[in-house]
Amino acid sequence: MTDPQELKNAIHDRFDKLTISRVNTQLSMGIQPEGVVTYEVSEQGDARRKLLRVEKQAIKDKELNQKSQQNYIDSIRTLVHQELFKRIETIIHDEENLLTQVLGYDERLTELLDLLAVRASSISKIEPAAANMPWLYEDIIKMVNSPKYKRYDARGKVVVLENFKVALSFLGIDNLKMVVPTLAFKRWLPQITDPYPEIKKRLFETAIGTSVSCKKIASLSDVNDDQAFLLGLFHDVGKLVITRLYFKHFEEIQREALIEAHDNKKREEHSALSQITPSDEYIISLYDQFAYKISAGLIERMKFKRIYIANAMKEFSQNIPITKMSPMTRVLAQGVAYNKYRMLKVNKLISLDESKDFLRQFAFPKGALSLLKTTDLRQLDIELDQN
Repeated sequence: MTDPQELKNAIHDRFDKLTISRVNTQLSMGIQPEGVVTYEVSEQGDARRKLLRVEKQAIKDKELNQKSQQNYIDSIRTLVHQELFKRIETIIHDEENLLTQVLGYDERLTELLDLLAVRASSISKIEPAAANMPWLYEDIIKMVNSPKYKRYDARGKVVVLENFKVALSFLGIDNLKMVVPTLAFKRWLPQITDPYPEIKKRLFETAIGTSVSCKKIASLSDVNDDQAFLLGLFHDVGKLVITRLYFKHFEEIQREALIEAHDNKKREEHSALSQITPSDEYIISLYDQFAYKISAGLIERMKFKRIYIANAMKEFSQNIPITKMSPMTRVLAQGVAYNKYRMLKVNKLISLDESKDFLRQFAFPKGALSLLKTTDLRQLDIELDQN
């Protein structure tokens, strides 16, 4: 049987790889991605076999030269990333800057989410706070008029909602507790992640899947399910920050180095710098070192008065045994683990035995796995009064 901690680490690493690139994750596991032609059956492979019969030594020399060149490129890549890590390590200590400038957190969101958390909350009470954020006004109006939620009048004509208060009422308080933070999270997603376009999609899938999982588990755990949802949604804001910083500063450092190499007429170095691209391995290393700690710091800096998730996120970031976690932290750990399992399963990156051994480590409450098995983790569980 696989060591539990080794399995847990392997699953977490595999999930982070999936976040960045599904194909790279498959290759790292020895799985041949669909649609990728193997070298042996390619035209290049045929040509190479012919060449090997007539130019063995020439090919061998070429390979040695290519290997030497690749080693040099790898050394340049390492130097670039050493500088990148130094810059990020300096930047992440300024949490206020991370929250407002890097993540783009709207401080008015704290007031609105606190209002939504009050048991006696109403549309009349939250509407002024919500209306103060133009981006939220636009996103809510766009959402309620989307094909998924459109309504018809008695004559079969589509009803267009343009009044903000009416739109809020249409969604209702319970749905807004999920919709408002989700729309905010969507705005924080990194936009430029070439050559890994999947990151934005995976981070959002993770946020939704984890938040829905936490909400379901909390309903069986004597934990506030609305706050568990918010914790599950926001637990990865550190990854959003790291991703934004990584791609911004990689491009910045590469550009600076190219200019310096050009000015100093270092042609080989300039050529190598031109060939390096962002690295999934280095991004994952940054995630491992900083992501959850950043999440804990930023959630605390959001300064909620009626939402009590900061301590749970801090505890979660400390990676303590699940048996020693507080109830809210345990729900987060279980929600994170279950969503990772489901996303890996959907992408055929986890075996049945691995799944059982992995989930067993999180001591889910009775009935939770059965409930989660029938839950759609790809979208919010929104119920509307269509009357």
